[in-house]
Amino acid sequence: MAWSGVMLVLIATQTMVGLLAMMLSSARGLGDLPGMAEQGRTAYQNLMIPFAALLIAAVLIVLQVVSSVINQRRRNLALLALQGATPWQLTSLTCLRVFILALAASLVSLVASFPLVRPLYAWETSQFLIGRQPFIAGYQLASWAVGTTCGVLVAMIGTLLTIRTISRISPVESLRAAISPPKAAGPVRRIAAILCLLAASTVMLMPIMQARTIPDEQLVRLHTAAPILPIAMGSTFGFVLMLAAICLAGPSLLGTVTSGWTRLIVLRKPSWLVACRQAGTRMRSLSSTVIPLVVGVSLLMMTDSFYQTSAESSRLLPPNLDVSSSDFSMLITLLGPALVVTLAGVCAGYLISAHGRSLDLSLISIAGADPNQLEIMAALEGFIMATTAVLISFTSSLLPVMAYTVGFRKVFGAASIGIPWTHWALVYLLLTSAASLASWATVHKSAGRSPADVIAQYTGE
Repeated sequence: MAWSGVMLVLIATQTMVGLLAMMLSSARGLGDLPGMAEQGRTAYQNLMIPFAALLIAAVLIVLQVVSSVINQRRRNLALLALQGATPWQLTSLTCLRVFILALAASLVSLVASFPLVRPLYAWETSQFLIGRQPFIAGYQLASWAVGTTCGVLVAMIGTLLTIRTISRISPVESLRAAISPPKAAGPVRRIAAILCLLAASTVMLMPIMQARTIPDEQLVRLHTAAPILPIAMGSTFGFVLMLAAICLAGPSLLGTVTSGWTRLIVLRKPSWLVACRQAGTRMRSLSSTVIPLVVGVSLLMMTDSFYQTSAESSRLLPPNLDVSSSDFSMLITLLGPALVVTLAGVCAGYLISAHGRSLDLSLISIAGADPNQLEIMAALEGFIMATTAVLISFTSSLLPVMAYTVGFRKVFGAASIGIPWTHWALVYLLLTSAASLASWATVHKSAGRSPADVIAQYTGE
């Protein structure tokens, strides 16, 4: 179950990396055609942006998923350590498994990439203000091989970042507790998260500081959104770096946000109080599910907010200039591949956490909780998890949209920030309902099983 989640993420990564590598090869070949140098250069440069964003997202998602697998398999790793295995040997074993899974994912990518690359390339290039461009089919196999090799390296980098997790495994303590997630992010990850936040602020602010206001007499003759593109890309890259900081902060951020907002809701119901305590603890072990969920929701809603901001701001401009549709399509093009990998990470995290969830419920049942209490408590835990994800997503998506609005106003002289409150409410209702229902279904499914059987199965007895 755990390694199937890793395989899902690697398949999504290898497929998207292979597709983008083939598109980059076609864009380079397009530049060699007579009179197509400018179009080829524009397509190549714009395709490099989602390629880089995809690699960053893949490293972070693989890091989250592999770390969760290691935490779930601490007992097995502890047994190997008792038999003399060193942390480096345990790391090598994990890396070997990920490497084999990445090679298997490459085979899936080989089958899927070639029939998908032509229609996707046509759609991608049509969003770059150069029109739909022909697909150049030369060197496609070689470019796919280079891309999937990058995907394998990304998987290995994400795996190697878990060395400290494995080195902290104590055989005795791990055998006492099958799952022992870290209570907080380590100092290295905290420093990296702070650096990512500083870099995000710099990337978002620099294009705004360098932008110049277009005079009114030139604005009425302008028919392109090119002046706003550096600010839009700066806000997008800053947003990606902000998501990287969230991923690096991991359990510490989730625990802090959860404990913070749950304290504001004063309910004396025993089920709510127990659910809050359980959620505060379980949020650390659920980081492989919640963090990708935060990234996915942030990507979707930031794109929606960008589009609404552009649409509302365009109404304040002369009728000859409409930037709303081009900005929205460009953002979807830039963030789409990373979003695919992120959604795969959400599914993988759920697969990984489902096994440990059965054990937690069995232990609580032994402590005296009846099935009805377990179902209510599980539904509330799902509600708390989804609320935490939406709060973090809202904050992370709001900041780059605000930077984009400030830059829009500086360039064109007028802007209006657009927050899709209706869409946010719909996303919140869907997420809380789905999370509560999924948690309730897990308990309901396990209600007929004996807690002793679940514990025996988990411990291998």
